[in-house]
Amino acid sequence: QRAYNALNTIGLATGIACGLIIAMFIKQELSYDRSFAKSDLIYRAHINGWAKSSPPLAALMGEYFPEIESVGRFAFSGSHGVSAEGGLPIETSGYFADSTVLKVFGFKLLAGEADQALRIGETVVITESLAKRLFGDDKSAIGKTLDFDGSFQLTVNAVMEDVPENSHLKFDYLFPIKAQSWGDNRGWMVMYTYAKFKSAEASEKAHDRMPGFIRSYYQGEPNVEKLVTEPAIRLQPLTDIHLKSANEQEMGPNGSLMNVYIFIAVEALILIIACANFMSLFTTQAIRRVKEVGMRKVLGAKPTQLMVQFFVEVVMLAFISLFLAIILYQVVLPYYNNLAGASLQPWQIFQSDNLLIMFSILAVIILSSGLYPAIFIARFKAGSFLREQGMARSFPNVVRAGLVVFQFSISAILIASTIIVHQQMGLLQDKQLGFDKDQVVFVRLYGKLYNKFMKDRQLFKNELVRDADVISVGSVSGLIGDDLSVESVVPQGKESEMFPSVRLQRVDEGYLEVLHVDFISGRNFSNQFNDSASYILNEAAVKALRIENPIGQVVVNTSTGNKAGKIVGVVRDFHFASLRTKIEPLVIEYKPEWTGSLALKLKGGNIPQSMKKIEATIEKVAPNSLFVYSFLDDKLDALYRDEQNLANVFQFFAALAIIIACLGLISLCAYTVERRTKEIGVRKVLGANVTSLVTMLSARFLFLVVMAFAVAIPVTTYFMSQWLDHFAYKIDIQWWIFVVTAIIIVAVTAAVVGFHTVRAALINPVRSLRYE
Repeated sequence: QRAYNALNTIGLATGIACGLIIAMFIKQELSYDRSFAKSDLIYRAHINGWAKSSPPLAALMGEYFPEIESVGRFAFSGSHGVSAEGGLPIETSGYFADSTVLKVFGFKLLAGEADQALRIGETVVITESLAKRLFGDDKSAIGKTLDFDGSFQLTVNAVMEDVPENSHLKFDYLFPIKAQSWGDNRGWMVMYTYAKFKSAEASEKAHDRMPGFIRSYYQGEPNVEKLVTEPAIRLQPLTDIHLKSANEQEMGPNGSLMNVYIFIAVEALILIIACANFMSLFTTQAIRRVKEVGMRKVLGAKPTQLMVQFFVEVVMLAFISLFLAIILYQVVLPYYNNLAGASLQPWQIFQSDNLLIMFSILAVIILSSGLYPAIFIARFKAGSFLREQGMARSFPNVVRAGLVVFQFSISAILIASTIIVHQQMGLLQDKQLGFDKDQVVFVRLYGKLYNKFMKDRQLFKNELVRDADVISVGSVSGLIGDDLSVESVVPQGKESEMFPSVRLQRVDEGYLEVLHVDFISGRNFSNQFNDSASYILNEAAVKALRIENPIGQVVVNTSTGNKAGKIVGVVRDFHFASLRTKIEPLVIEYKPEWTGSLALKLKGGNIPQSMKKIEATIEKVAPNSLFVYSFLDDKLDALYRDEQNLANVFQFFAALAIIIACLGLISLCAYTVERRTKEIGVRKVLGANVTSLVTMLSARFLFLVVMAFAVAIPVTTYFMSQWLDHFAYKIDIQWWIFVVTAIIIVAVTAAVVGFHTVRAALINPVRSLRYE
């Protein structure tokens, strides 16, 4: 039975390899932030759906809750070009932080004194990787001076271990938070506040006492009881942040719990297909050996002995499959990482906990796939085995047919889901966004480059536009796709409580020209007018602020010192954020001095050559400055990277599912043809042609495919509808998706079945009648 054992082993090895890859990915996602000491006792406080909280919250929590062991805060400092000892600057980012964060998270210092780190002004704590980039090692960094954007210098007084990769915390350095004056504004969401509790019981007690703290924190507020009921302040477990948090102003893009569930389902389906295929093939082999088993029983073999014999064969095949699966895992892993945007490492599979996962998968496969055929064979009487033809309509045939239906149902679900995900990705990528995204590049303004630009913006722009490849230049604070600032902008004379908050973006006069945004009324910002206090609104903002005839009306930004300004223009709604959400109210403020990136519109053609010219111009204007850029279309694609990776993974595993299912189909088809060999010979003698024989033998398998689709269509429709509900703009699941899926499945089935049936139909009827 070499051919069948080979098919069995390859199919099972493929299934195990897929299971291992997905298990490693799921384990990585679920392990986020669990490497910190006592991570289950660390919580992040957030207010009213914001990941950030106000500056005084940490101190007030520490006073109110004796259950807290330590509390610490982070505040984003932005990105900086950092250089050391006169070297070229490198791009970095970091946070202001309390010294207590070292205790909350258990950060380990590799150099420097813990009692000085984050406690002394004009100093900085850097990570091990940044120390190596700047100085070659972490020890020589202590006492050295770092230059930040040519604007300020700080002395390194500690080097800490890198934060684990599987953490939502990402930074290169930490500034002492006391170096900044943050005030006690309880409405300013700027801090990330983390508390470490003394025990699990202490954290539960703090949750119970939270209503009292909210009353204390918002004492004097007219709607304090509503804030208690909502509640306004929540404590979120650290280990929930990566997969379960979608608050405003997160530290960075988080993962998706739904995607983890999808991957778990895909892993289960692939392993079930592999197990079903293994069971089908092994049962077929066992039935081919019925006379051998019958003779063993006649000669005195006990059922338990036969059961052990078949079960040991299953175990041996399973371990061979595991060995092949590990090899396949190592070969396929780089391709999978590239396809899914993952960062799994080949050596991870040999860690003790992963070995446990591997052998758990194998044990489940052995028990689920090996027990049934072993018990089934051992229970039959010797006479039944010696009368092989009496088993043609036996229970195992029904089981194998059911397994084929199940396998192709899963294959159809994966194929249809792949098409749906690709359709949704096509909608996200092709939808008209309301601006021109092509050949738009953003250049980050760091250090000397920022100073030169702010010193004489028009002269700087003229230098760039002098290059024939640059059409227009502007500057902007928050980029398309970023979480823009949420602020309170209201019509003059109105109370801010009467209106919702709006997104706010600071730009200069050239930014909207770069994007080619359409104006409904009014004008763009211009140097020809005194636009030092001017605003442009989108249609959604005009509706939200309930302004009639907006041009010339005055609005006030109550979040930035009640700055008043006239509305000079209204633009058509455009998608400045992800298509997962509807277009929000957007207020665009003329404030070039608060912008942090150049926006350049380039001519099509040789983009790499254009970027070299731009870099040369910037080097001439601001020598030795940091040149960091990104293309707008790449940034927009990055917004849907998770969905694109999901589409790739579906495609990858759908192909594997079909391959594994085909192996099961091959076994059932070969077995059916073999059992009907004599019938085929008789029919040929009586005049049946090849076409009629192929039709007769194929009809049953096509019926099984139809049954598979009867299961796949409602299941796919339900679960993919749930996934699509996460998007504000989504496709409709159309009938042709299932038609295409059916064509693929039927074509594959016809190819497999046709090969065996045509070969059987072409056999000389004399050989067919004498084959026994």
